[in-house]
Amino acid sequence: MADSTATGAPLTRRIVVEVLIYVGAVGLAALVSALFIVAMRGDVLVAFRTILTSSLGSLGGIAQTLNKISPLLLGSIAVMLGMRGGFINIGVDGQIYAGAILTTAAAFALGGLHLPALVLVPTVLAAGVIGGAIFGGIPGALRARWGVNEIFVTVMLNFVAYYLTEYLSTGPWNDATSGEAITLPIPDAANLPMLIPQAGAHTGILIALAASVLVALLLTRTVLGYEIRAVGANPRAALTGGISIPRITFITLALSGALGGLAGAIEVSGYHNRLILGLTPGYGAMAILISVLGKNRPLGVGIASAAVAILMVGSDSLQRSVKLPASAGFVFQAIVVLCVLLVEARSATRRSHTE
Repeated sequence: MADSTATGAPLTRRIVVEVLIYVGAVGLAALVSALFIVAMRGDVLVAFRTILTSSLGSLGGIAQTLNKISPLLLGSIAVMLGMRGGFINIGVDGQIYAGAILTTAAAFALGGLHLPALVLVPTVLAAGVIGGAIFGGIPGALRARWGVNEIFVTVMLNFVAYYLTEYLSTGPWNDATSGEAITLPIPDAANLPMLIPQAGAHTGILIALAASVLVALLLTRTVLGYEIRAVGANPRAALTGGISIPRITFITLALSGALGGLAGAIEVSGYHNRLILGLTPGYGAMAILISVLGKNRPLGVGIASAAVAILMVGSDSLQRSVKLPASAGFVFQAIVVLCVLLVEARSATRRSHTE
């Protein structure tokens, strides 16, 4: 009994320390954000109130926030999974587009068969997962076979996916009546069911949460998850222990890409109901920031995804309420990330001096 108490105490203390670090970082971020708003000649209280009321103060705001959380959470879990294996996936945006392209293709190809939604929706989502897995598996295979750095390959594939989307949305799949880079709508049976129909919230958030739980279980409860974590922690020791580094490399990056592809599938099937250019407003870069904020842990990533979604939705109203530029939301996100890193660095330095 004494042993369990002894081991439980350091764990509790570590949790308390981490909570205090985040509270301090959020407080510092709020102070710096307030100074930024004052420098832009805005009203601090009105700005903060606008962010909260726009994102959480109404059914429509909650719906928008839930819809934003889905791609942010899936993209961040994708980055987190790669990092736990020691790989940096910079290609989430490309994987989102790849998933969206295959989702749209599957919806168009199967739409004429008049399949029920119970069959068509899982099929188009699976197509999106496959699209993302391909764009994650390519850098995984190149890294596993020839040691090509996955950062360069994933970045280059972002451009491939983007320009392929541009070609399809302005060319063969274009909706000629729109005059924009968007495709014809996918069949109604391929659309995700709604979670809050009167406000426009779709069930993608439930899929994203389920995927996050599955990734958490994969990492903590399976042999594959142990191997991924072992390779990420110490590749040389993992190799000595009999783990195939090339196999884990390919599997990890393919799974990471599959999560990004699922995000693209949900954006097409749940939100836009068609493929559009500009499907992702930089979700990939945000996913890296969220993964850092969440310390590469599923629960932390989930909380950080919700916080960033609230900022994104709430910041859209700042132009009208306090005359801040539309980019203010990105400034607030950067402030939060920098403050968390600063407070964590100071805390780590203080601990190293006391030990």
